[in-house]
Amino acid sequence: MLIFLAVFACYLSLSPSTVGGVGYISEEVGSGSLMLTNFNAWVKHRPMLPMVWSRHGPLPVLLDLPFIKLGKMIVSVDFLMSFEPVLLAAILVVILFVWLRKLASPGVSLLLTLAGAFGTMLWPYAYIGLETKQSLFIFFAGYLALARGKIRGWPGLIAFAIVCGAAVTLKSSGIILLPAVGYLVYAQFRDDWRLRWRQAAVVLIAIGSFCLLDALGRKFIWDPSGASAQVLRGWSIDSPLLYISNAIGVFGSPTKGFFLYAPVLIASIWAIPRAWRSNRDIVVFVLLVTGCMTGLISILIVQADEVWGCRYMHIAIAPLLLCIGAAWPRLEWRKYLPITAMALLGVAVSFLGAFYYYGNRAGAAGEAHQNTMQWLVGDPVWNEIALYARAFSVWRNGCPSTPWTPAHVWVWSAPPGAQPWKTIDLQTYCRPQSFLLQRWDQPAEGTLGVIFRMYLASLVIGVILLVLAIIRTVRAERLQEYRS
Repeated sequence: MLIFLAVFACYLSLSPSTVGGVGYISEEVGSGSLMLTNFNAWVKHRPMLPMVWSRHGPLPVLLDLPFIKLGKMIVSVDFLMSFEPVLLAAILVVILFVWLRKLASPGVSLLLTLAGAFGTMLWPYAYIGLETKQSLFIFFAGYLALARGKIRGWPGLIAFAIVCGAAVTLKSSGIILLPAVGYLVYAQFRDDWRLRWRQAAVVLIAIGSFCLLDALGRKFIWDPSGASAQVLRGWSIDSPLLYISNAIGVFGSPTKGFFLYAPVLIASIWAIPRAWRSNRDIVVFVLLVTGCMTGLISILIVQADEVWGCRYMHIAIAPLLLCIGAAWPRLEWRKYLPITAMALLGVAVSFLGAFYYYGNRAGAAGEAHQNTMQWLVGDPVWNEIALYARAFSVWRNGCPSTPWTPAHVWVWSAPPGAQPWKTIDLQTYCRPQSFLLQRWDQPAEGTLGVIFRMYLASLVIGVILLVLAIIRTVRAERLQEYRS
């Protein structure tokens, strides 16, 4: 609970300015609001509006409904919705810590948990709001199947089936995770399936029902576009020779590589073979989650998009951190000193992703007339870490007018008629997304004043709770070493 409150408070304190509909409202929010409106109209026997569904189907909208409903009563829908990814990310971090404690010492568990919370893409995506649902549910499914032994009672099995079903249906790409979920079901029933075949059948039927309902729900948005497969074909590579290079680029690209945005996970290259000896089920699950997503995005012409970092690999962060803890369960500083150094590097990188709205880079590229997807994903000039570091330097100096030309090097000479590179002003993009920082030197009254004080209190409380968690962990680590 202490870890959850600490991470949640720290994440919340730097939440974006989403009061009054200023922030990003996803299509799920619009679909959810319309769903509530139509439900209210149905109850009162009034005409209902035509329903507009999310491209990811109805399930993610159902998870949004409590926040949307509260948002209609408190401040704004957008404001309350900004709490959802923060909450989901904090829950994911807590599950990681609890699972690590079953495998590793208190010190290792806290170190890797904090490295994941603040040194990987988990931090920026607590504000972006994408990927967090799917990442949470697939990891939670793994925890229920592998960390708690056999699930004997029907309530636990039903909960496990629901979590597995959600994991593969919360996004349109979730079906690719069926091998990982299938392995979790296999791990639960492989030893005594003859005695528990009814329970296994119920779990499989429940998961299949989720998939069927999700497929039917997504037809409303995709069929008018020629089906999702047709849309995906337009983004697919035209030569199988590109597949290997794409897969390598998922992890090692100098602009969008997974390891660039989560450096601590480089240690998983050595951790996975070592963890295989003692925690084979966990390693198989991790490899399936990571491999399935890598396999899917490697068939695309670009393996990421305009959002921060290697977006689609967000799902693999917590599982790979778990492998590191399983490989080296004791806090031996000769092994964990380089891991700590990589985690600190990741904190610096992730801070920039949390500090700025992810759309700033796309806006700057559009102003410079260079906003092609290939440029955003593969051009070092538009490396978002370097760009936001440059913008942060401008912010530290008070956000003065700062001309910057995203120039490229022609091969020996510019072609005839080439347009000169356009200069943009970084002053436009240096403003942080945090409501607390934006209002730091401005008077805030009424609702804005209450929100400002809430975020400020969250910052103070979060730091205090983190310090308490570290102190308690140090004591627990010393006590464990003394007993051993």
